[in-house]
Amino acid sequence: MDPEHHATIADKLMQYRGKLPKHTNPSNRIAVGLTYDLKKHIEDLLWYIEKYADAESKGLI
Repeated sequence: MDPEHHATIADKLMQYRGKLPKHTNPSNRIAVGLTYDLKKHIEDLLWYIEKYADAESKGLI
């Protein structure tokens, strides 16, 4: 994959993350938990994309 593809995917994920609500109703524990989990998974995926792109640029993949 070209570095542009990694950047495009990461950009779309960051845009999606930015559209998630900053604050959720604390009385709705399901919404709080789901929002937290989704943000955490997006952060993890961005980290993995970065590490994969680094490994690919070094010729390891």
